Amino acid sequence: MAAGLAAVATPALAVDSNPVFAAPWEEVLPPGVLWQNGTGLVSGVARGKMIYAFSTKPLDGPVAAADGLPVSFAKRSNMCEEVEGATSVYACSVWDDEKPNFLIGQDTADLTTVYEGYAYLPRGGDLQAAVAAAQSAGTRPNSPTGGATKLTVKTLERAARNTVTFHAPDVPAGASVRHRVEVHALDAGWRNFVYLPGEGSPDRAFTPLARLSDVATSEGMSCTFEPTIGFYQTNGSCTYPAGEHWIEYTLTVPAGSGTTPLVVDTTSNIYTSGPSQRAKTSFSTGSGAPRRLHYLLARDNGGQLFRYWGDGEDSLAGDRALIGGGWNTYDQLTKLTSVTEHLSYRADTPADVVAGTGEVVGRDASGVLWHYRRQFGAQSGFADRTRVGGGWNVYDQLIGAGDIYRDGKPDLLARDKAGVLWLYKGTGNPGSPFQDRVRVAGGWNVYDQLIGSADVTGDGRPDLLARDKAGVLWLYKGNDNPTVPFDDRTRIAGGWNVYDQFSLVGDITGDNRADLVARDAAGVLWLYKGNGKQPVPFDDRTRVGSGWNTYGQLL
Repeated sequence: MAAGLAAVATPALAVDSNPVFAAPWEEVLPPGVLWQNGTGLVSGVARGKMIYAFSTKPLDGPVAAADGLPVSFAKRSNMCEEVEGATSVYACSVWDDEKPNFLIGQDTADLTTVYEGYAYLPRGGDLQAAVAAAQSAGTRPNSPTGGATKLTVKTLERAARNTVTFHAPDVPAGASVRHRVEVHALDAGWRNFVYLPGEGSPDRAFTPLARLSDVATSEGMSCTFEPTIGFYQTNGSCTYPAGEHWIEYTLTVPAGSGTTPLVVDTTSNIYTSGPSQRAKTSFSTGSGAPRRLHYLLARDNGGQLFRYWGDGEDSLAGDRALIGGGWNTYDQLTKLTSVTEHLSYRADTPADVVAGTGEVVGRDASGVLWHYRRQFGAQSGFADRTRVGGGWNVYDQLIGAGDIYRDGKPDLLARDKAGVLWLYKGTGNPGSPFQDRVRVAGGWNVYDQLIGSADVTGDGRPDLLARDKAGVLWLYKGNDNPTVPFDDRTRIAGGWNVYDQFSLVGDITGDNRADLVARDAAGVLWLYKGNGKQPVPFDDRTRVGSGWNTYGQLL
């Protein structure tokens, strides 16, 4: 008998009170990990020891138990004591919550099984009887103070032979398509389904990307799926026994949804604790160009620039995000196009994807114009500024024009102090972003606000809004004339002089139409939802919120 096992306790410490122990679960582990799977006290009082017996044969008595642990199992240092005269039997203090633990060697063979029996030994109890109970635990049902379990070792090579096959065709906007997943399960296990942005997908896509319905599975599978598909969340989970299995479900994409490349990333595991296996495939939902969320930029009176993003429903979502400080160095600041979220790429973002997503220009007090190109890897969303040139203080307003020439390069409008409007065609070259100016027309000093950068009529051409000094808002519809890029003005409505800031923010409501926000003198921000109609391209206003007078400019 090992030293210390027969120590006599004081009467106070020797008292047990209806101890109940949790039965250890059966485990499946890979080689190379630590195994510690003892029982634990769940109720009552226990001052004695738990006796554990291990063998490669089912524990039906001392003969089977004599085989002990596999030679590839190495005992790790712990406070459990080996019981003398018995093979792979350990006595562990319940009070100290001790459990035997072993390192499973890397050379352990696939499907190696270790059987574990346990029996409680009260203080002053019969050690040999407890050892015998642990060594024969496999012959009896588990009880509150004893029982049996087992460990099965399965190699990583075996785990890799549990495979999955996807049948995931694209799902166009307004359509329903059936998907099927086939699982070859060499072993029982579980599998989770997560949808991630694919190459060129919007980072914050309008949700839901698709609706999931009509789930069917093969016999023996148990699955739960969410009814909608969104990014970065577990959309489905299945458990199954060993065998050949399948899962089918229908994906339905809302009409009008832009293309969103997706990755179905599935994680499976045959282990109770161990590395998981991953498999994935790609498909797309929606049709046409990706629909990106649009941002409203706001510069506060301290020179900090913030962004708010549209929620794809009816307003702006979430807390603001800081772009950076120091933007009060500019007395003129404008975005060239609507500011949109980036598209997701695992490698470097292609340069042509960045263009037209909200580049910004700012003029400093000395008349120098600076250009900020979008850079999605940067925390601010913009690359470091580049100098365009001096002499820009001849203008009293700079207006982002959008892509007037529809060549993928954003353009700039500038009104001089004599009221002449000039057009600077974009080049797409960050070092020299504009060609020489072209005169549009004179007489533009009748307006105190010019608002550009987006298509409000829905024909694919950027338009220009202008408010005159009487408070009437006018629409200049874009055309394809390179020298006179706007049609004659049409009247939208009067009363717009109640506002002191405007932003033609793009589509923040998720309907593919550009929206307008306006701030009144009390600091309340109002949303005019775009409808694409003429002569009034906006619905009646809805209130976004108050407190927006903390900002000196909205972009």
